[in-house]
Formats: sequence, C-alpha cells, structure tokens
Amino acid sequence: MQFKLRPEDFVVEELSARAASEEGPLGLYLLRKRRLSTFEALRRLARAQGLPLDRLSVAGLKDAQGVTSQRLAARGELDLRRCPDGVELELLGRTDRPLEAGDLRGNRFTVTVRGLSPSDLERSRRRLRQIAAHGLVNYFDDQRFGTLVAGQPMPGRSLAHGRFEEAVRALLAAPGHLDSPDERRFKRLVQRRWGEWDFLARRWGGRRGAGIVRHLRRRPGDFRGALRACPARERALHVFAYQSLVWNRAVAHYLTLALPAERVEWTPYAGGAHVWPDLDPDAPAPDWPQTFPLLDHKVCFADELVRAANEQVLADEGLSLERFRIRGVRGCFFRRYERSLFVRPVAFELLREQADAARPGRRVVVLRFELPPGAYATLLLKRLFRTARRGLPRAEARA
Repeated sequence: MQFKLRPEDFVVEELSARAASEEGPLGLYLLRKRRLSTFEALRRLARAQGLPLDRLSVAGLKDAQGVTSQRLAARGELDLRRCPDGVELELLGRTDRPLEAGDLRGNRFTVTVRGLSPSDLERSRRRLRQIAAHGLVNYFDDQRFGTLVAGQPMPGRSLAHGRFEEAVRALLAAPGHLDSPDERRFKRLVQRRWGEWDFLARRWGGRRGAGIVRHLRRRPGDFRGALRACPARERALHVFAYQSLVWNRAVAHYLTLALPAERVEWTPYAGGAHVWPDLDPDAPAPDWPQTFPLLDHKVCFADELVRAANEQVLADEGLSLERFRIRGVRGCFFRRYERSLFVRPVAFELLREQADAARPGRRVVVLRFELPPGAYATLLLKRLFRTARRGLPRAEARA
C-alpha cells in the first residue's frame, strides 16, 4: 500500500468558518502550497514579503507531503507575485482579526492509494464497517513527531525535565535523517564547537536558530533565556509534540487495559505503537469516554482507568502529574484540553478504482472524505489498508 507517491496523490482542502468581507484591517488569502509544511511555507512567505512571521496567521497546520489549500490572514498587503517556490496566494477579501483554531471546521481529503492487493481491499471493507460503527482512535500520526521521524531528540521532552541546555542542543545540534549533507556537516561542527558562541555566531548566517545563538553570544550559559529567543510558534510546536506523544501513549495503554488481549491490534509508528480495538461492527459500542485529556500538572480525571493509564506513561517518562510542567521559560507551557478519543470520517466516497499500471495484479483507489479539525487522514488510510499485529505491543514498540 502506497500513498503520497506524488504530491497530487494527497490533496487537502481546508473547510473554513471564516468568510471574506469587503472591510477589515487584515487581508484574507487562499494559500496553496506543495510539498511544504504550513510552518515552512509561512516562514518562506514572510521572508519573501519582507514581513515579520507574526503578521501571518492560519487556522491549522496542513501536511507537508501533498498539495494543500487553506485560509491565510495577513496584516499588511501581500504582493501576490512575490511568493516562494511551492507557494501560491489568491486574495479573497478582508477580515477583522487573525485566524485561529476556532475558524477551522475540518478538512476535505482526496487521496490516491496505490499498490493494493485483493486482501488489502477486503481488509479495508471490514475496517470501514468497524470505523463507521465505533469510530477511529484519534491518535496523532507521524506528522506531529517530525523529530522522531528524523531520528532526533524531542526538545519538548527536555523542557519537561527542566534540561534547558539539552533542549537547546536538540534544536541546534542534532543531525537528522532528513537533513541535507550540508546541514548534517554544520550540526556536527556545532557539536564540536559547542560553547564557542562568537565562533558559531559568525558562521550561522540565516540558518534557523540564529536568535538563540546571538543570545548565547551575549549571555553564555543562559539557556533558559536562549529558549525565549526561539520563535514562539516553533517553540510551541515542540512542546505540543511531546504532549501529543504522552497522549498517544496514554490512549494506547488505556486500550490495552480496557480490552481483552484477543481484541487488541497494533501498528508501529515513529512514537511507538498505535493500539487498535478490533471490535465487531454489529456489537454495542463500549462504554468508553468521549474525550481524553492532553495533560498539564493541574488535570483532574473523571475516569480512574484514564488516570491509571496517564500515570503509568508519565512514570515511564520519569515524570509525574505534579511535575508535568515547564518552569523558568516564560510563555512556554503545556496547554490542557480534552481531545476526542474517536473520530468518524464523513462524506466518504470511493471516486475510482482501477488497475495499478506500475504493479500488475494490484489496484489503485481514489478516495474522498472529510475529517474534523486535528484528525489525521494518514491514520485513517493506515488503519483501512495496513496489516495490524494482533495482541499487546512488544516492549520496544511501546518504548
């Protein structure tokens, strides 16, 4: 099973609640991007337009590997001709305030899946009945965990433990599988010359993290202050990534506690194992909570099994509920909220099925469906088509 083989295989259209008007201090645009994350597209666009990044706002982050469209609000006029490669803009009108998460109604996906065997198609039909009856576990998928995918440490984990220099090292000096050869060489140089901030600042140029290095040049050893020099949006992404990993692992552990072993399946991902309930689509739905908390240190639990699952995962991380906070970095914190435990795709359509010209005996399908904000289309595709392993995850998959 293959998807995202080509950018056009994964098309995402944002469903926005924000309509354009004729008046307002901000311009409202349609941002189309190709093979770029939303954050990277905004960073490049701000540089091309000569604007601070914080003048641009979006309601949500879209996948890097595909062709996506979404609303963009901007303070100041944007020149539609000055767009970086992979980015297009269309002026829709005006709006009265920056975009925020509440403006997102969901996303519509049109996805081409290739290389499917007859058993893949049969499995997908059975799984689709399960999902229609009981929902899809609303895990975060690999896109949330870019550092883990690249084989790098998580800055958010270091922040949760109060290891600020370690967090800065993760941001500046950790080579990843996805780095260019030049970037890997430069990060190895940073590792060798760590602490020589005059030397490094002269060689940093326009690389990401320049503000952190300039701060350390002025105040060597002040790693807390250096973290404040990291752009707030980037810092928040790292914090949320670690909080999301804890959520994923707590949900997976909860399901292993709530289900008999013969009803448990799992698939690997960058953060360990996604655990799936293998339920009869005709059976009544289990009495499980509708939501599951993303933690901070003040969280209260209404369900003791949810508490037990979270406490075990935090213990595995060397933390506790009382210590699950970030101290000493102003504006850097875990935001508590309830995330839906299950989601259901709507407007699901099989647009086309045909032979896979590149793989004799295999099929290609084109699907269209909608998901609520924060849900991952890649997760739905993996659950529909990939073979899952039965029973409890191995220890290395849970680590």
